[in-house]
Order: sequence, then C-alpha cells, then structure tokens
Amino acid sequence: MARFFVERIEHPALLSAEESRHAVRVLRLAVGDRVTVFDAVESWSGEIAALGERVSVRLLERLARPAPRRVVVAAAVPKGARLDWMVEKLAELGVAEFVPVRFARSVAELGDAKRARLAKLAVAAAKQSGAPVMRIGEERAVAALPEDALLADPDATEPLGPGEGWVVVGPEGRLTEAERGRLERRVSLGPTVLRIETAALAAAARRLA
Repeated sequence: MARFFVERIEHPALLSAEESRHAVRVLRLAVGDRVTVFDAVESWSGEIAALGERVSVRLLERLARPAPRRVVVAAAVPKGARLDWMVEKLAELGVAEFVPVRFARSVAELGDAKRARLAKLAVAAAKQSGAPVMRIGEERAVAALPEDALLADPDATEPLGPGEGWVVVGPEGRLTEAERGRLERRVSLGPTVLRIETAALAAAARRLA
C-alpha cells in the first residue's frame, strides 16, 4: 500500500503538491484506491477521495504505531553523498534523531540547505520503511552534547549494547584531547576503525537491537 507523508494529520488529509503528483502521475492511483497517510505522530489507512493538484484522502482507521525508541545518533558530517546515504539508512533503521556535530577536526559542516535536503531524505526513508520520521537536529558543538552521551571509540573495550540515549561518532581525524575529556563514557563498535557513516549505522543497529 502506498504511503504518503503530511505535515499534520487532518480529516480529510490533503497531500502536498509534490506527493499528489507522485500519487497521480507515478503511481497512477484512482479514486477509491487504499493508501496510508502519516505524519510525525500518527498513521492512518484511507482511500483516495478526490484527485487534482492536491489529492484528498478520506481517513478510515488510525493504525497502531510502535513506540519509537529514543536513539539519537550525533555524528561528524561526512562529505558529499556519504552524508545522504548515512541519513537515509539511519532513518530506515528507526533512529529518532540525527544530530550533526561540529568537531575541531571536522571536514564538513551542515548548512540550512543541507539540513532541508536531509529532512526530505528522512521523510522518503520513512515512507519506504514504515519507520517514524527521523528528526534532523540543529548542528551542535561538542560542548553542547549531553554529558551522558556515549562516544564510539576504537580504543574502548566495553561493547555498545541495546538501549536508548545518545551515541556520538567523531570525525575520521579523531577527537582532540579536550573533546575526549568532554565525552568520558566510551564504547566499542568492534575491533576495526570504521568510517563515519559505517560507525553511525553500526551504533544505531546495536542500540535498536
């Protein structure tokens, strides 16, 4: 069943112009076809009530939605397509929020245009996977991270296990001593040194297991 995202559930639901074009021109849906409509909080089954520039969906039944696990991945920003891929896969896994972090040895930053693009990627991943929509947080400095955040550290010995909370993935140039002093709780993702996007996904998978 096709899934469509709306900013807020209303009765009836009006799809955005972009989602409406996808429904009509790509999926070639017709009046009466069953669909799923969701926002950041709710999911509903429904049926197409009217076509046009804004497709209208009559909502029929609120669908059960598993309580989201509050897993936050805070990571350095990798360059180019690696960032898009990382965010897409974190969203598919069901991570609650991705927070970009500015480290002293970061090689890329996240501006407003990139954040908007990543938010669209998160929505698309939610449509595909059925996971809640992952939030794209504001970029933070290391000093603004929670004190109880876990740092994925190649030198750590304690393995990262299931649970909620923040996991931090640093830049490939490693953290400075001051940054390491700020993040004292350190966990291992395994015996090898991982790239940013690989470490972020490994950390998410372990926390959500």
